[in-house]
Amino acid sequence: MHKTTPEPGDQLQHIVNGFLVGAAAARIEPLGAGLINATYRVDSRRGSFVLQRINGRVFPAPERIMANLSRLQALAVAHPELGVRLPGLVMATDGRPFVRDSDNHCWRMMEYIHPSRTLHQLQNQRQAAEIGRVLGCFHRLGAELNLDELYTTLPGFHHTPTYLAALETALVEGPQVSSAYSSAAVNVADSWPRLIDETLAFIADRRPLVDVLEEALGQGQTRMRVIHGDPKIDNLLFARDSDRALCLIDLDTVQPGLIQHDIGDCLRSCCNRVGEAAGGRTQVRFDLALGEAILAAYAEQMRHLLNATEVASICSAVQVIPFELGLRFLTDHLQGDRYFRVAMHGDNLRKAVGQFALVADIERKAEAIQAIVRRNFGASEAPDQQSGQKPDWS
Repeated sequence: MHKTTPEPGDQLQHIVNGFLVGAAAARIEPLGAGLINATYRVDSRRGSFVLQRINGRVFPAPERIMANLSRLQALAVAHPELGVRLPGLVMATDGRPFVRDSDNHCWRMMEYIHPSRTLHQLQNQRQAAEIGRVLGCFHRLGAELNLDELYTTLPGFHHTPTYLAALETALVEGPQVSSAYSSAAVNVADSWPRLIDETLAFIADRRPLVDVLEEALGQGQTRMRVIHGDPKIDNLLFARDSDRALCLIDLDTVQPGLIQHDIGDCLRSCCNRVGEAAGGRTQVRFDLALGEAILAAYAEQMRHLLNATEVASICSAVQVIPFELGLRFLTDHLQGDRYFRVAMHGDNLRKAVGQFALVADIERKAEAIQAIVRRNFGASEAPDQQSGQKPDWS
């Protein structure tokens, strides 16, 4: 599992001084509950900032992340009419957008945007529309960037065939259990083999989903664009006293990709009110009203930049992303929870079941989702979804 560890106070102060010369920090304290990067809030005489150590095990070339963010920020400044706000980068004393510590870890400092808040669940359609607007503006900004100027920061991210291959490898190698879990915790799982068999049957019946977006790319029906990579609900900042979304954060996976992945991930996260940790299939539902609010606001920004085939693929994208995440959760369960942090062994299996239940609910509502797309993008009928006998995951 990717874990973050606290840094000694003196070391943190030294890193802060690499950005803010002569500005002794009044306070440095951990910020948020991120699973990848170590994050701190810095309050000094010069203001409040976010200090992050980029996880080199996940992102082996953090300079590429910072180069992408610098380019994107310059683009946002050059196009204020697009209304995209990004957390401002603080340059180090040597002029670079990062500092290296004595262990060669890469650190960055950014503007701390306040007053602001994050949401763990959408409370109304106004908030949903704001998310669609912000994501659409972000993609419009990215359309102004030459992809040759952008690095790939996380190769293979959102490449669904790769995640299926990883699952198949995990099945061949056999289930693993981390030594961090007691045998008592593991032995309560008498139903796991049956549940795993059911998930594998579910996956097999939806095998065509794995390649649907990659095939569209290969056939020239869509193209690579600038994506955020992880536009889930808690990666957006909202105003403290209103429903207005301020900006997208967590920009480490900004890179060339398919914006269908961004759309699908945004809808997956925002329209499933019970979230990724839901334990029961019957709790999981795709909220059509929230989905329409997001897509309507997104379409206002992006309908003129998408071709008919790309618009028609939105419904498939909404299915692909929870399906892909289910593959990843199941693989991590079989490998002993190496990637996603969990409270106990079995959590990743339950999360996989929840994602596949969301896929099933999206399938049941596919016609309604296609109608939403047509109303807001002016699209023609989307291609028929794959049919066949499928397990009931309601």
